[in-house]
Amino acid sequence: MEKTMGRAVKYLIITLISVVLIVVLAAASLAFWIDPNIFKDDIEKLAAEQGLTLKLEGDLAWQVFPNIQIVINGASVAPENEAEMMRFDKAQLSVALMPLLKKDIVVQGIGLAGVKASLIVDENGVGNWTKIGKQDESKPANEPEQAADEGEKKALQLAIAKLELSDADISYTDKQTGQHIELSGLSLIGEDIQLDNKAFPLTFDSEVSFEDKTQSVNGKVQLSSNITVNSEINHFVIGDGKLALSIEQKNELGSVSAKAELAVDADVDIADALVWSLPKLSINDTSLRYAAKDGTIVDITSLNFDGGLTPGGEASPIKVSGDLKYSTATQKPLDTNLSLVSTLSIDKKLNLIKAKDIALKTSIGDETISLTGDANATLNPLDYQAKLNLAPTNLRKIATTLGIELPVMAEPTALSKVGTAISVKGSDKRIVVSELRTTLDASTISGNASVELGKSQAVKLAVNIDKINIDHYLPPTPPKDSKAAEKEQATTTSEQAANPDAEIPLPRELLNSLDLDAKLQIAEMTANQLPFKNILLQLNAKNGVSSVSPLSGIVYDSPFTLDAQLDSRPAAAKMLLKGSSKQLPIGKVLKDAAAIEELSGISDVSFNLSTNGASVASLKKHLDGNIDLTAQQLRLSNMNIEKAFCQLVAKFQQETFDVTNWPLYSDLKDTSTKIVIKDGIAKIETLNSGVTKLALSGNGKINLNEDTFDVVINTRLAQADQNEMACKINNEKLLNRDIPIRCKAAFDKVGATSCLPDFRVIEDIAKEKAKDKIDEKAKELIEKKLGGENSEAAKQLFNQFFKK
Repeated sequence: MEKTMGRAVKYLIITLISVVLIVVLAAASLAFWIDPNIFKDDIEKLAAEQGLTLKLEGDLAWQVFPNIQIVINGASVAPENEAEMMRFDKAQLSVALMPLLKKDIVVQGIGLAGVKASLIVDENGVGNWTKIGKQDESKPANEPEQAADEGEKKALQLAIAKLELSDADISYTDKQTGQHIELSGLSLIGEDIQLDNKAFPLTFDSEVSFEDKTQSVNGKVQLSSNITVNSEINHFVIGDGKLALSIEQKNELGSVSAKAELAVDADVDIADALVWSLPKLSINDTSLRYAAKDGTIVDITSLNFDGGLTPGGEASPIKVSGDLKYSTATQKPLDTNLSLVSTLSIDKKLNLIKAKDIALKTSIGDETISLTGDANATLNPLDYQAKLNLAPTNLRKIATTLGIELPVMAEPTALSKVGTAISVKGSDKRIVVSELRTTLDASTISGNASVELGKSQAVKLAVNIDKINIDHYLPPTPPKDSKAAEKEQATTTSEQAANPDAEIPLPRELLNSLDLDAKLQIAEMTANQLPFKNILLQLNAKNGVSSVSPLSGIVYDSPFTLDAQLDSRPAAAKMLLKGSSKQLPIGKVLKDAAAIEELSGISDVSFNLSTNGASVASLKKHLDGNIDLTAQQLRLSNMNIEKAFCQLVAKFQQETFDVTNWPLYSDLKDTSTKIVIKDGIAKIETLNSGVTKLALSGNGKINLNEDTFDVVINTRLAQADQNEMACKINNEKLLNRDIPIRCKAAFDKVGATSCLPDFRVIEDIAKEKAKDKIDEKAKELIEKKLGGENSEAAKQLFNQFFKK
């Protein structure tokens, strides 16, 4: 559209000059005492021969000496057989006669008043101005003009004492695009205009409007400057330029308005290629306003800019400052200010841009954001580098001021100190962060990274953290006995029961697309209240296979290591887990991580697990593998196995049992356990331990899907150890045999009654005792009846019969 508009204006100017010159040439051949109005028809016919419909509606006036002057009081112009394209109320041209005879044009004055021009592009894309004039069809359109003889070449000397265009209205309409542009009340005044590199003053004033199918723009432009133009009209200098601009744009979303005052010095050369410079550009007290229909308002006031830019020249300082006010229908207004200083340079080809000593500052509430550094960029091919530093600031306060609601965090002061220093370089193929040093509250994060922007989008990452408390940035854990926690747990349980098939699907598409090589090292970390040290995480992902090898570190002075692999290529992803820990303080881990206090002690732990599934729930459901635990000392709280054993003894011996004065724990010694997991259900395959003098063995199930356990612990007391027990054993039937204790409960409901003796053993002992009495009676009867050798033979037969 810009090119079309430019051509239209060019044709318009040519048309105006042509009209005036036709009249001037006609007048120059006549004596000044002849009334020029008698030649109106001849002039109009002369214009018609040039394909131009000219109507001289007002009187003509002229003079010949000492200046050739012609005055046209009203005329209209139209392409042949077309609607009127332009009219004017008055045109005046005065040319010095004597310089004209020497091929020098000295124009004493040019004046145009009341110009009304209408430039129209029709539905076929043809402009009405292109129909002006007749083209010599015998000459090819692309045939170059014959150059004048070298001896005849002479630079055209043009001087205009005064140029004035007043009260002009120019409109441009494109029926193809629906665009309409209008300049109204246009005024242009110039004095002492010369094409000899001498400055002359020029002023321009007009109202401007633009409209298309999506928006409308209205504004006013006022310009005054000293202009310098050379004789070839290819070098322009603007000095002391002052531009006042007001504009408003509206669309269906809202409106934008601006008022600005600019002072500018510029140099433009178009001899061979466009070469320009802006030695001075100053914008003073500018205001911008954006008002959306949803109630959002952005006001920028007191916007100032000082600086300049010379392509290929020395770097120039720039300075920008302003005030910003932002508000929405639901948010209180935000007031802030902004300042930017830098030294800017650009090469002659407008391809390399350098910004040094960047200093950007803004205030949001009581907090100041300060960004400093250097940056440069090459546009073709794209290549950029930057070294920036963001001073630490209180991000939490800034978010509050901006009305941004941060997630609830356990630490109220989290994000109160956030800053970063970064060195980055990149191209259209890769981004590389060579240096990164970030302050996050009490933590220092350093590292480097690279991202490929091609098809692979490979990511490499190395991060080091000196210390960090992850819990500070997570929601606070409610007290275990709080009503809110109980209500939340009840709600969650109810939802799970109502929708047991609800599952979180694995993001297989994302996992399969990953190309990642990451390394994370953390010297000190607190997570889920567990204190970790020397964390090392190496993560690799490519072609749908993600692996952690290793994840290692120390927790409570216990070293641990974990290797994991996830193959997300099949519909049911496959996962392998293998890990171990030495001298792990189980009690501290369970208490801090899950608020479980029923088990404590130190144990070696190793596991080898596998699973598959398309969701988190299915991975848990299909979990298979082994877990081995070995501990010298464990304490089982809220469950007293010795008490349960003695309770059974008292009942068997028909004694009163005192349930008080028993400790609420059991100390297990030399415990070894092997747990086999199949389809998410853990079975205790072997359990060997000891409580006081009781030897323990057992088996049972742990259902990870339902978070419950059901374990039978067989207690055995040797005859030699019976005096070490808290209860006295009077019946030898209770010695050297397995006495079962059943422990059954949900993980979150373990209590004093979770482990109880299996009283069915009393029935078994009673049956054995009755059987023994029958045996004795039978043997006595055989002895009495048979006696001697016959009785021994009969006893053996009896024993074989009852398999004793």
